[in-house]
Amino acid sequence: MKRIDEETYYEILEVSPTATAKEIQMAYDHAKETFHSESLAIYSLFSEEEISKIQAAIEQAYRILMDEALRKRYDQSHFQTAGGQEWEKPSEMEGIPWEKRASLSFTDLAAHAGEEIYRGKTLRQIREKMGINLKTVSAETKINMKILEQIEEEALDRLPTLVYLKGFLKGYAHCLGLNPQKVIDGYIQFLNESKKK
Repeated sequence: MKRIDEETYYEILEVSPTATAKEIQMAYDHAKETFHSESLAIYSLFSEEEISKIQAAIEQAYRILMDEALRKRYDQSHFQTAGGQEWEKPSEMEGIPWEKRASLSFTDLAAHAGEEIYRGKTLRQIREKMGINLKTVSAETKINMKILEQIEEEALDRLPTLVYLKGFLKGYAHCLGLNPQKVIDGYIQFLNESKKK
């Protein structure tokens, strides 16, 4: 696994070298959200020094890639060999999509897989992948363990009313470093689909 200082700016932000300014902005926002200093999930995986290095690398990558002139110079120095021959585009290498190639994957850490629906099983898988036990989530969020278990088990007949459920999902999402609105929307979408069956 590469260290953060060995990754290209594109790898740090997990974007393709052909990414638009809008895609870079979205990736930057996502990285900032994932690696904020109060994220329990990230704090448990990295030391404070490592988090600082990652945050600095994210800021530097964003600054360079959003400035057209700086990005052009960066691309010329990083995507050409000494003989002036261009490297293969990373998205074409070994048939592996660029998004899957970044080794420091905050996408994997936060498990934002495109249009993934956040349901109970998904949240449990994300939590377990991060190495966080439910007791820690309960202590951090002040949400009763039974409620967290019901959310993860998708116990539809025992879940709290919608207004409370949204609050619990928001707290859970913050604890795992996920986007709270996406988690709430995904879980409610899952509930609505389950009711139709």
